Amino acid sequence: MRRPSGRRARLIARTELRRTWRKLMGTTRGTLMLLGGGLGILIYSLAIGAGTFFLGGALVDSNPQTVRLATTAGIVGLLGLVGFFTLQHTVKSAGEPDAADGLLTTVPYEDASAGLLAAEVGRVLVALAIPILALVSGLAVGDAGILIAVVALIGSVTVALLGTVLGFGLGLVTKLVANRSAFIARHRASVGAAVSLILPLGWVAMTTVPTVQFRVLQLATQSPLSWPADVVLFVLGAGGDPVAAAVAAIGGFGALPVGAVACLWLAGRVWYADPVQPDHEFDADERTLSDRLLTGRVPTATRVVAQKSWLRAKRAPVTVQFAVMPFFFLVYHLQIVILERMVPPTLPLSAGLASAAAFGAAFSLNPLGGEEGVLPLTLTANVSGRAFVTGLVLAGALPGVVVTTLLVVGLGVAAGTPPVTLATGLTVALVATVAAPAIAVGAGVVFPKFESSSVQGHEVVVPSGWAFGLYFLVLGVAVAPGSLAYLLAVRDLFPLPFGKTWLLGGGLVTSSGIAIAGAVAGFLYAANRVATYRLD
Repeated sequence: MRRPSGRRARLIARTELRRTWRKLMGTTRGTLMLLGGGLGILIYSLAIGAGTFFLGGALVDSNPQTVRLATTAGIVGLLGLVGFFTLQHTVKSAGEPDAADGLLTTVPYEDASAGLLAAEVGRVLVALAIPILALVSGLAVGDAGILIAVVALIGSVTVALLGTVLGFGLGLVTKLVANRSAFIARHRASVGAAVSLILPLGWVAMTTVPTVQFRVLQLATQSPLSWPADVVLFVLGAGGDPVAAAVAAIGGFGALPVGAVACLWLAGRVWYADPVQPDHEFDADERTLSDRLLTGRVPTATRVVAQKSWLRAKRAPVTVQFAVMPFFFLVYHLQIVILERMVPPTLPLSAGLASAAAFGAAFSLNPLGGEEGVLPLTLTANVSGRAFVTGLVLAGALPGVVVTTLLVVGLGVAAGTPPVTLATGLTVALVATVAAPAIAVGAGVVFPKFESSSVQGHEVVVPSGWAFGLYFLVLGVAVAPGSLAYLLAVRDLFPLPFGKTWLLGGGLVTSSGIAIAGAVAGFLYAANRVATYRLD
């Protein structure tokens, strides 16, 4: 490995930053994200500045253990925040240059990787500039003093750089493992779905659940991450260990070049390694599980459309990754599970409805745009509009029924839900699971989307935000009566003038009626729209 050229690395970094700026300013969505993110950063910066201005002096005058705890918490929070988002960005897009074939035949890979790392550092520093400035200003203007402000400035920038290098390196390791692992290559859909769900939920748990935060902080104070607190204590003259302070300072600054070199080495391994290709032996007589389940039970055209949807999701999980979003609404329930060691009584139905919404959206929310380049072939194939839409609905409803049943029954038993209440909740969730794909396909043809978006470095056509909104609105109205009846049955919020059986039955019938009406309307409209759709 050779030493990278500073001039070429700067040119590549500048080009990457310009591309990032153009992506943000070139679309309405990017501009709104930039404005929203900027507003959020300003609000957090004001809070940080005010907090350090009013509380910095009190913290400096507190006992050494409090100073150590606060310093370690800040380091862990900043390091985790920067590292987590840098890792995600590296895996999705920043870990590989645009037009890699052309660039890597023009400049050495060391220059390209150094440029990408420098660009990532630039993005992080731009995002953190105002919060760090607010932190330092609050300490300097307040009672903490100039010296502590300087230490905070140097420490914050160093931790941010370490988080960037660490996240970039871990992102490259993730890409290398994904390229070299035959297991991941064979099970991309399952692994992708698990990672897409577990990582964000884990991050939310770490940032919102006090028990998890306390445990992480407890472990951090017993690790070298707490050594930089000795630097602060030494500067304050409050008894910091000079050896630990020196090791923390030397280790922090020394880890940056070592980490950068490791990132360059990893980039070469990732970019020049041929990804593992799982062996697919073609057998003309092989019958898959979907063949055994559907052959002879549904028309061939419908079966082929459903199998096409499942195969596309298996080969390119990123095309349906958006569908896991409803599960994030279960974070509140998960907090209760973690904090109170119990399953809340509302979780079974909530999980079932999240599953229904996810599987309903996965294959049906953009029926026309989801075909992408093969849309002309789909429209001219010997498949009627009704058969095509039925196949999409079946693709979401069939696996959705299985997952929803397992979630509702398993969580209902764990929560100790009465049998009648659990049966009603399960029925509401199953009705929603069957109706959701038909409602989604109707919303998808009302608001189709053909433009691609960048998802994990791939250009993918995802459903329109308007389609999402219409879909969730109709599905929400449909499940509201049954959900309200279930809530009143399990919570006993106030006395009811009639029995719970009548309440649950009324909610179930009302939700079923609305869901069926919405599903029929969406299905018929979508089938007619697909059958009569014409390309311009």
